[in-house]
Amino acid sequence: MRKVYFIFFSLLATFSTFGQTENPKVKVILLGTFHYGATSDRGKTSFPDLFSVKRQSELESMAKNLARFGVNKFFLERPVKGQSKQDSLFEKYKNKALTDTVVLREEGIQIAFRTALLNNAKLIASDSRQELPYSLIEEYEKAHQNDTTNSYPFFDIKYPFTKKQEKLKDLTLPQYYIQLNNAYNRQAHMFDYLHYALGYGKDSSYVGESFALSWYDRNLKIFTNIIRNIDIKNDKVIVVLYGSAHTALIRHLFEDHPYFEIVELSDVFK
Repeated sequence: MRKVYFIFFSLLATFSTFGQTENPKVKVILLGTFHYGATSDRGKTSFPDLFSVKRQSELESMAKNLARFGVNKFFLERPVKGQSKQDSLFEKYKNKALTDTVVLREEGIQIAFRTALLNNAKLIASDSRQELPYSLIEEYEKAHQNDTTNSYPFFDIKYPFTKKQEKLKDLTLPQYYIQLNNAYNRQAHMFDYLHYALGYGKDSSYVGESFALSWYDRNLKIFTNIIRNIDIKNDKVIVVLYGSAHTALIRHLFEDHPYFEIVELSDVFK
């Protein structure tokens, strides 16, 4: 009997140790953003007063909060192969030689570069660009435009995200970012992929699933690029600065990884 008890408690101790991480968790700030300048995104947010005294002051405050929070790495929505270009831009920015207002409109420059000047945070290009296969959806729609019945009545439900959102012009930038990244808006970002897209296809055809899969594929590659640049022993706080539709999906990858801990923006921009 003693032998049985010994084996049981030895296994229990083993499982308890296995469930613990050797290092403190890396804190992750998912700064889902809108794009300040020109973008090919279908949804756009107008930001005409970016260079106003008010908005620049708000950005300076955000940068100081991020620096005080101990951010040591930014992962930015620039292709991995564009790292050298990003480094060159930052050198110009540090020397006040970056004056092109079109380039300066980039949210990576306005937030990440600004913060890095304060605390020497590393700026890492981590994107993996790929176009969503809209043509698959369009071809399916054309082929089935004369269908008289809907095989999937579930997809005819009323669009659930109708809650009025405050406009940028009526909020400070920190307030707008907190709203943009709340649970309601994260679900809204994912709804097209998890609901409407999956309605395309029938029987053995999974056209909509292939469309959604492409979005998951791109973001999993982005997550892979982030993981490849994490120093688990030394990185304390990182920021993932991407379009908010990306961070809505990337969030659950971090949430399910035992070495990371999500930090809510309301705790950063107090």
